[in-house]
Amino acid sequence: MTVNQQQQQPREQQEQQQQGLVREMGLFNALSIGVGAMVGAGIFVLSGTAAQEVGPAATISFAIAGLVCLPISMTVSELVTAMPQEGGSYYLISRTLGSVAAAIVGPANWLGLMFATGFYLIGFAEYVADFVAVPYWISELAAGALFVFLNYRGSKLSGIVQTVIVTLLIVILGSFAGFGFFNIEPELHEPFAPFGWGAAFSTVGLIFVSFAGFEKVSTVAEEVKKPGRNLPWAIIGSVVIATIIYAAVVYVMTGVLSYDQMVEFNTPVTEAAERFMGNMGGIVVGIGALFATASSANASILASSRINFAMGRDQILPSWFSKIHPRHMTPSRSILLTGGLAILLALSGQAPTLAEIASALFMVSYTLLTIGLVVVRRSAPEWYQPTFRVPFFPWLPLAGGIAAIVIIGTLDRFSQLSGLGLAALSLVWYYFWARHRTTIEGELGTWLQRERPIRSAFSRVETTTQTTKERRYHDILVPVNEVDIGRRLINLAIAIAKGRPGTKITALKIVPIPYNLALVEGQKQLDRGTSQHQYNLEQTIQQAQNSDIEVQTQLQGARSVASGITEIAKHQPQTNLVLLGWQGSISQKRIKNSSVNAVLKNAPCDVAVLYNRHLDRLQQILVAITDNSHARTGLRLAHYMQKGTGAAIVVLHVVEQKKAALDTVKNTIQTLVDQEFTTASDKVSVQVIQTDSVAEIILAEAKQEYDLVIMGASKQWALPRWLFGGKSDRVAEEAPCSVLLVRHYEQ
Repeated sequence: MTVNQQQQQPREQQEQQQQGLVREMGLFNALSIGVGAMVGAGIFVLSGTAAQEVGPAATISFAIAGLVCLPISMTVSELVTAMPQEGGSYYLISRTLGSVAAAIVGPANWLGLMFATGFYLIGFAEYVADFVAVPYWISELAAGALFVFLNYRGSKLSGIVQTVIVTLLIVILGSFAGFGFFNIEPELHEPFAPFGWGAAFSTVGLIFVSFAGFEKVSTVAEEVKKPGRNLPWAIIGSVVIATIIYAAVVYVMTGVLSYDQMVEFNTPVTEAAERFMGNMGGIVVGIGALFATASSANASILASSRINFAMGRDQILPSWFSKIHPRHMTPSRSILLTGGLAILLALSGQAPTLAEIASALFMVSYTLLTIGLVVVRRSAPEWYQPTFRVPFFPWLPLAGGIAAIVIIGTLDRFSQLSGLGLAALSLVWYYFWARHRTTIEGELGTWLQRERPIRSAFSRVETTTQTTKERRYHDILVPVNEVDIGRRLINLAIAIAKGRPGTKITALKIVPIPYNLALVEGQKQLDRGTSQHQYNLEQTIQQAQNSDIEVQTQLQGARSVASGITEIAKHQPQTNLVLLGWQGSISQKRIKNSSVNAVLKNAPCDVAVLYNRHLDRLQQILVAITDNSHARTGLRLAHYMQKGTGAAIVVLHVVEQKKAALDTVKNTIQTLVDQEFTTASDKVSVQVIQTDSVAEIILAEAKQEYDLVIMGASKQWALPRWLFGGKSDRVAEEAPCSVLLVRHYEQ
């Protein structure tokens, strides 16, 4: 094995850092992915089936499944904190056990999610039929086609909407369990295990697909902030929350409906809700089921297409699967294939069989995960530095792996043979096609050969250099979208930088990357095919004024423009000013939906927004100041511009009637200006006017052939109806020249 191969994982993580991939996802969002994927079709579709087979003891079946998942979720947590990359268990296993294991687990995960998607579509159709008399196949076909279309186009539920849906589901199911607990008929729980306790364990394989969602958190590991802390909490927490919800719901359902009556109802959860919550309760639970099954199906198509894409990239599958749609930036071929096959599986109508086959395939993956953890711990490569470690190693992860194997043995014979047979076919495919092409190397070979991977000395030196290098505190981040406004923003940044030696300007272009495509892959696509985006950036720089100020460009992929800008500012502490542009009206609706507003509220540095009216020169600048820190920051920016361009500055302060003695205010403002402008005092004049018409006076003065008006935010700037405050927003909209609105950052 070569040195480069030994360092494969550290190099991939270094690439991620060099590309500056934006981590935008917090703990709650990551937790909502795991809980949202788990609290879905499983509880609404399989709870009734499980109750029919084992009676009230189905509660114990769900609890056992949750307990089996706990050591596996801990295993995933440790591996992913050491390797926070996209790809989920496929990536983790391929980099620990190598290409043979990758050839098994990749197709196993892909097929498992595909079978699960078919199962989710069946569940969706069953709940649709509760509201509208539509044949199941029509609902399955229509829903499947819709989800494929949305993923193909790159459409997605925003993180906020996804979080809201998950929250509503927890509230609905929590209410069901809470109210239902006081309506349980104790005699329905006697006997609790009418078919024996062995039956309760044998049903775990059927329902285990309900718990597969926790692993989906690892597929977005590269996007989670503070992964060492948030990933374990999100992965393990989602298992705990889902287990509690599942057990509580099944306990109540079997205490309201007799288990031998379950077969009479297609949707026993809604039937149980109607028994003690009335028709409205049944409707609410039914709507929740529709959201849950639809969300699970959509998320599974998204996740499975990512796995296909990753296998195509690693040459486990043909590169045909790794092609990205040139316009939508989605793994379109993988989406079409996965979605099409999932729809065909749904049309079979065999929900329990699909669920069991999916469980068998996931069990294979989970078993290999625990083996991979043992291997990488024993191999002990220097790059392996997880921030979370599984307790009671190796016994706890091995117990999880053994339990997964035992669960496969409890499945129906057809489901066993189907799941294991598909895994065996994957090995055949690897032997005849992939083994000659893939370059994946895991730690298993290293361990068996008693080797130890080494860390690049250059990497250590580079890290030390970056740590000890003198930090810059004068950098300006200029997000640019259009060439025209971008050129004016860059020119304004140059004017500021000229008056502040040592300033570096970064022209930033954020390109939204759809959730269908992992961020690291999206960034690679941008790096390989950046012609138009890079051309626009270069045009912006070329058309800006020639100067000796350093202006660098950065092309960055992110889930959204606002969060991308904010996270880059957070991870580049030398940046102390973000310069944005605004054109058009400042209406409440535009403010609410604008990326500018989001950056204003979240960026950890000063933010200035240029309301542009063809700003081409800086010869006359009006600075309207008040008695707050935002105005002081605006005055300081004006000082830099004056030093850089020689512009004339008029400082205007409007005093409301009866607020203070005019002479006292004039002396205070003059002292403030003298402290800021220690030189070029002949270029600066002060005006103090006393009136109740503050905005009118500023607007009247702005008509005196000024090139730019600078105003600070008011105390109202954080309110939803304003961008910077009532007076500031009005001046920006009505002034005859460009206006720069400034928000000072206070820690």
